[in-house]
Amino acid sequence: MNNYDKSNPLRLNGLEDWMRQFLEDPYLLDEYQFRIDLFETQDEYIIEAELTGYQPEQIQLHVLNDTFHIKLTDCETPPNDTILTERVVTFPFELERKKIEALFRNEILEIYINKNGKRKNNKNHIKIKVL
Repeated sequence: MNNYDKSNPLRLNGLEDWMRQFLEDPYLLDEYQFRIDLFETQDEYIIEAELTGYQPEQIQLHVLNDTFHIKLTDCETPPNDTILTERVVTFPFELERKKIEALFRNEILEIYINKNGKRKNNKNHIKIKVL
């Protein structure tokens, strides 16, 4: 009659298992976290972020070496310094010279990183086109 749920969080071992699953689950999102997907085509890499409830003015995009940063701020008008959340995507190559285009429509942010194209300027900030 030892039928018990091994994931019971009231047992010490069950609590440890539950916490490990909670911390290791890459799909677990809290109220501030947002979902991102990565795609690769023949010509580009695509980052897609679901930003429900955010306006383009609340989104900051920039690259630093091999990382792409997506920051969401708390206000729509400058200065929007308070960062609510940030997602960082690391690539196995430098991004600073790659041609990058960002589009925002229907609360979805799409970032296109061209595999072969070069940027004319070396600014780290990426502008968002709103459609």
